[in-house]
Amino acid sequence: MKSYQVYPSEKCVKYDRVTGVRITQLTGYLAHSCHAYFTNNGWWDGGRRLLFRGDRDNASNLFSVEIESGEISRLTDFQPRAKAVPNFPNDVNPARPEVYYTLENRLYALELETLKTRLLYCAPDGFNLHGGLVGADGRYVYGVVGEDLSSRVYADLSASYIGMEETFNAHPDSRIVRVDTENGGGEVIWQENNWVGHVNPSPKRADLLSFCHEGPWNLVDHRIWVMDTSGGAPKRVRERRAPGEMVGHEYWHLDGEHIGYQVHRRELGRSWFGAVRYDGAEEREAECVPLPSPDHIHSNGFELIVSDSGNTIKLYRFNGTDFDPARVLCMHDGSFFYGSHHPHPRFTEDGRRILYNSNVSGYCQMYLAEVPEDVTALPFLK
Repeated sequence: MKSYQVYPSEKCVKYDRVTGVRITQLTGYLAHSCHAYFTNNGWWDGGRRLLFRGDRDNASNLFSVEIESGEISRLTDFQPRAKAVPNFPNDVNPARPEVYYTLENRLYALELETLKTRLLYCAPDGFNLHGGLVGADGRYVYGVVGEDLSSRVYADLSASYIGMEETFNAHPDSRIVRVDTENGGGEVIWQENNWVGHVNPSPKRADLLSFCHEGPWNLVDHRIWVMDTSGGAPKRVRERRAPGEMVGHEYWHLDGEHIGYQVHRRELGRSWFGAVRYDGAEEREAECVPLPSPDHIHSNGFELIVSDSGNTIKLYRFNGTDFDPARVLCMHDGSFFYGSHHPHPRFTEDGRRILYNSNVSGYCQMYLAEVPEDVTALPFLK
């Protein structure tokens, strides 16, 4: 595998101060290193390597860490003080070692083994390009081109969601685009005047993707939408059932047919975890911890869910009726001020480890916590 620079292992093993769970710190450079959003799969090379964004040497670049040896490779060569910073969703093509990123409203493909880069798509004037997640067959990559509101709305969504309500109220022209990973070009497969985000292709079904209407969860008309990637109108999944009810943080289960999510009722002070098939069938919901929210959640199925609210990584076990009270897997002790430094915990595909970020050291670093075989031995959150 080619690289622009190789760094020796920064790995170290720790044991959590509360639970004794074994934790492997993957990065330790004195700058930020973080894995992507919890819906994005940055694992590649058969799970032996993990992609991450790093801010080393005063530049943002894409890196890969080999889990066993800890060796880190730099895969892009963006220079210090660049006028524009790339965005790395780090969602690896399941058909070949390739990933996609955006820069100055252009979408690029990066071949991970050769480091060759191809321009695939340019957003039209007056629009900003977001996304870069790839479908289950590797043929298409998906994103959103959204109306540029910078002349009338001040927003810094990464810094505690500044401008979120204003962007929501502007009802920007939003278009979901499908881009051919081989030949490039872009096809608009959906357009509407609502703030559209989180375009997530199913990990198993190339004909399915979900997206959301962004904005304050209690104000959006409807949060979770599912559509056929070949076109047609999207369909609502999990309608709001009471005024102000909040549904969100949706993600695909490992089977690629069910979508996990959370529900909150402020007036009741209660929360639920849920899962539903893409067509609205087989809905399951069970009460979990009371508000405040569990924040980001992820799971491979419905039986065991991870979250990151507060300063802990927590596990919730479905007991057949509802979810057990939250159990502490480990302390992340990080802050939530800046978006990319959120813990964003994610199960590995085998369910044996949790990947998360933490800036407890002052800089954001990546960690892998081992999930014990018997999660009931973990302490309940106090």
